[in-house]
Amino acid sequence: MTAQESNKSADGLDEALAQFVHACERGEHPDAEELIKRYPEHETCIRRRIGGLREIDALFDSLVQTEPEALVDGSPEHNLVGHRIGGFEIEEVIGRGGMGVVYRARDTRLARSVAVKSMPAKLARDSGARVRFKREARVLASLNHPNIGVIHDIIESQDHAGYLVLEYVPGETLAERIKRTPLTMAEVLSIGRQIAEAISAAHKSGVVHRDLKPGNIKITPDGRVKVLDFGLAKSFTEEDKGNETTETRTGRVIGTPAYMSPEQARGKETDHRTDIWSFGCILYQMLTGRFPFEGRTTMDTLARILECEPDWRLLPPTTPANICALLHRCLEKDPDRRLGGIADAVVEITEALSTPAPTLSVRVRRTAMTVGIAVVIVLSCVSVWVARTQRARPPSKEIRLVVLPFENLGPPGEEYFADGITDEITARLASITGLSVISRQSAMQYKKTEKNTQQIADELRVDYILEGTVQRERPSDPNGRVKIRPQLIRVADDAHVWAHIYENDMRHVFRLQSDVAEHAAQELDVLLLDAQRQAVRSVPTANTEAYNYYLRGNDYSSRPYQDENNALIAIQMYQKAVELDPDFSLAHARLSEAHSGMYQFRYDRSVKRLEMAWEASERALKLAPDLPEAHYARGVCYYWGRRDYARALDELELARKNRSKDGQFLAMIGYVQRAQGKYEQALADMQAAFELNPLDYRLAYEIGNTFRDLGNYTEAEHYYEQAILLAPDEDHPYFLKARLYLVWKGSTDDARNVLEEASQYINLTEEWRTAKQLFELDILDGYYEQALARLPLASPSTDELNSLDALRYAQVYDYWGKVDLAKRYYDEARTILERQVKEYPNDPACRSMLGIAYAGLGRSEEAIREARLGMELVLKAEDSQSYFSAARDLAYVYTKVGEFDAAIDQIKYMLTFRALFSIPLLQLDPAWDPLREHPQVQRLLELGK
Repeated sequence: MTAQESNKSADGLDEALAQFVHACERGEHPDAEELIKRYPEHETCIRRRIGGLREIDALFDSLVQTEPEALVDGSPEHNLVGHRIGGFEIEEVIGRGGMGVVYRARDTRLARSVAVKSMPAKLARDSGARVRFKREARVLASLNHPNIGVIHDIIESQDHAGYLVLEYVPGETLAERIKRTPLTMAEVLSIGRQIAEAISAAHKSGVVHRDLKPGNIKITPDGRVKVLDFGLAKSFTEEDKGNETTETRTGRVIGTPAYMSPEQARGKETDHRTDIWSFGCILYQMLTGRFPFEGRTTMDTLARILECEPDWRLLPPTTPANICALLHRCLEKDPDRRLGGIADAVVEITEALSTPAPTLSVRVRRTAMTVGIAVVIVLSCVSVWVARTQRARPPSKEIRLVVLPFENLGPPGEEYFADGITDEITARLASITGLSVISRQSAMQYKKTEKNTQQIADELRVDYILEGTVQRERPSDPNGRVKIRPQLIRVADDAHVWAHIYENDMRHVFRLQSDVAEHAAQELDVLLLDAQRQAVRSVPTANTEAYNYYLRGNDYSSRPYQDENNALIAIQMYQKAVELDPDFSLAHARLSEAHSGMYQFRYDRSVKRLEMAWEASERALKLAPDLPEAHYARGVCYYWGRRDYARALDELELARKNRSKDGQFLAMIGYVQRAQGKYEQALADMQAAFELNPLDYRLAYEIGNTFRDLGNYTEAEHYYEQAILLAPDEDHPYFLKARLYLVWKGSTDDARNVLEEASQYINLTEEWRTAKQLFELDILDGYYEQALARLPLASPSTDELNSLDALRYAQVYDYWGKVDLAKRYYDEARTILERQVKEYPNDPACRSMLGIAYAGLGRSEEAIREARLGMELVLKAEDSQSYFSAARDLAYVYTKVGEFDAAIDQIKYMLTFRALFSIPLLQLDPAWDPLREHPQVQRLLELGK
C-alpha cells in the first residue's frame, strides 16, 4: 500500500470507528468483526480501540459517583440550622460534599464564624465512614499552610454522629468564579500558584488530596486561595501505609470524573501524580472556561480521559509558553511521564508571573515554538477514537546539538576514557526534553577531524556544538584526578557562548559529567524538570575500577562486530565490571547486549549464549527496573534471540519512555516493527532515528529497505544512494540497489551497472553479498558456465557453507540441463542437510533446503513434507523476515515435483513481497521455466507487460 493509499484507508477507518462508537452510545451492538473485515490492515488498532471502549463500559459500571443530590439527607432531624453543637450555633447550610453537609456556625466562645461539617445519619452508622471522617480531621491537623483550610476542633456525639469544626472561608468557590466571567491571565496565574503551593505542602506532609477540583477551592474577597475538603485524601507516608482504611481498593473508582487522572479512572493505585493531573485540569479550565475532557455523560468523560487529548487550540494566545509546556506535562496520561512534582509547577508559574508580557525571554520564545509544533502535531493526528500512529512524524524543531569527541590530553592509551566521558555526557544530554542530540555513531566520525564548525554544522544540521578536552592524571590510580574543559559553540555566528573547567577525582567522575550536561542545558536555556534532573545526575556505580572496565567494554563494543575478537573483548570487560560491582546495572545491560550480538552475528549460535544474554538482562532489570538500557537489552534478547517481536517491542517502548530521543532505541524499534509487518510505523521511527544519526549508512539503507517493502521503489532508490554516498567502500548498499533494479525493472543491465560502480571501491568477489549478486545475475542471464566459475561462494556461516554451495552447484547444473551432475550435488547436499536436521530439528532453513535436495532427487513426498515443515516452523516463530524464503523454497519444491497449481499458489503469495519478488523476476528466473506454459502464469506475465 502506498503512503497515499494508507492515508485514505486511515481516514475511512476514522469515520467507521466514529460511527461504531456512536452506535454503542445509542445502546446498539455493532459487529466489530464486520469492521475488521473492511479494514484488515488495521485489525490490531481496531481491536485495541474497541477493547478500550468495552473497558470504559466496565469502569462505568463500577464508578463510585459523588453527586450532591445523592448525599442529601432530607430528614428534618438532620437539618441542623438553629441547633447548637457544643459551643457552636448553626446558622445556615453553605455546602454539601461527599462526606457530609457543611454549615456556617457562630463560635460563641471566640466570637467568630466557623464552618461545621457533619456526617449524615446514613454515614454515621457506617464504621468505615466514621474512620474516614476522623482521618480527614487527622489529615487537616497535620497540614499547616496559608492556602489550606484550618481545622479547629472535632466533636463526636453519643449517637456516633461526627462534626468537624473548620476555618470558615468567605467568598466564592473557584467553580463559581469560573462561571461568572473569564479570568484574566494574572488571576489564573495567581490562583494557580496558590493551589500548587497548597498541594505541594500537602505532598511534603505525605498527603494526596485525590478530589482536587474547583468546587473544593475557595477564593476570599482579597484574592486568597484556600484548598478545602480533604475527605478523600490519602496518606502515603510509610507510617500510614499499613494503617489506612480507604476506598482505594483496586477496581474501585474514587473522585469526581471530570478531574480524574487516567489511573484513578481505571481504579488503579494512585499517588501524588493524580493531584498533578487534577491541577492540570483546573489550570486548563481557568484558562479556557472549558473542561479539558468534556463529555455528555460520565462514560463519555472517562472515555475522553483515557483516549483523547485536550483541545489545545482553546488556550488563549496570551498564555505564556512555559505554562503551555507545564499543562502538557501535567496532563500526560502515563504517570511516569507526568510532571515529577507539583513544586515544579510553582516554579514555572512564578517565572511566568515575573516575565513581562511584551518581551519574552529566549527560553520562552523557544518553548513557544516547541509547544506550537506540538499543538500542530496533536491537531493533525488525534481523532476521537483513532490516533494515526502510522503517519511519519514531522521534523523536530527542538535545539539540535552534537557532542563532538572530547580530545584526550592524557597518554594515548587513555583514548577510550575520553571517548567514554564524551558518550556519558551525550547520553545525559539526550535524556533532556527540548534537546535533539546527535547520536554517538555520527558524532564519532568527526574525531580528529579537520573540518571547521560550519562544515560540521551543515552536515549534521545542528544549532550548537559541544566540544572539549579530557585529561586524567595518574590513570593507574583509581582515585586520580580528572579534568574536563567543555566549550559550547553557537553555529549561527560561530560564537563560544560558554566554557568552563571541571575538576575532581575519579570518585566524583559522574558528578563531573552531570555538571557539564546540566550547565550546558542551562546555557541553552532548556528547562530541566525533576525527573530529567535525576536522570542527568545518575550514578551507575561507586566502584571506579568497575567503571573503568565498563568504559573499555564500550570502546570494544563500538568497534566493528565483523571482528569476533572485538565482541569477545567487550564481553570480558563488562564481565570484569560486574564482578567488581555486582550491582552495576548498566554494565549488566551492556553485557547482555554483547552476548546477544555474539548470537546475532553468528559467532556463537548456541542456546547457552542466549541464556547468558537473558540472565544479564534479568539482573540489570532486577537492579534497576526503570533503566532504559536494561529494557533495551531485554528487547534485543527477544528480537535477536527469541524472535518474539511483540515482547521485544514492549521492552523497547519502555526504554523509549525515558529516552525518547535516543537514535539507537528508535532504530531498533523500527526494525522490530518492520519485522511485524508494521511498515508505516517502522518508517516513522527509523526516519526519526536518522534525524539523530544522519551519517549512519546502515540506517539509510534500512529506511530504503522499508520503502522497498512498501513498494515505493523510487524512495528506496534514493535512500540506497544516500547509503552509498555515506559509505562508498561498503558493499551492502550496492547489493541492495542492484537487487532493487531486478525487482523493480527486471533489468540485469542496471543491476550490473551498480556493481560496476561498486568495483571502483571494493573487490566484488571478496565480498559475499556482491559475489552472490554476480552469481545470481549470471543465472538470470543464462551464463551458467560463468556462474559455476564463481562457486564456491563465501558464506556468513561455515555451518551452511557446504550445504548451500552443494545446492547452488546442483541447481545451476539443473538449469543447464546437466541432469547427472545436478543429481550428484543434490545428493551431496542431502547428506549434509540430514545431519544438520538431526542437530537442529527446528531450523526452518535446514528443513526447506533438505526439501529442495529431495525434490532434485525425485523423492517427491519427502520433499514436500520437509518444505512444508520449513514453512510451518517459520510461521510458528512469527519470523516475518523468513516468510519469503520459506515460500520460495516451497514453490521451488512444488515446481520441481510437478505440483504446478500448488507452486503457482505460492508464487502468488510471493508476489505480495514486493521487496523481494515481482513479475519481472518471475519472467527472468529459470527456476520457474517448467511453469511458463501454465495459463495462470501466462496471465501473470501478461499483467507485467
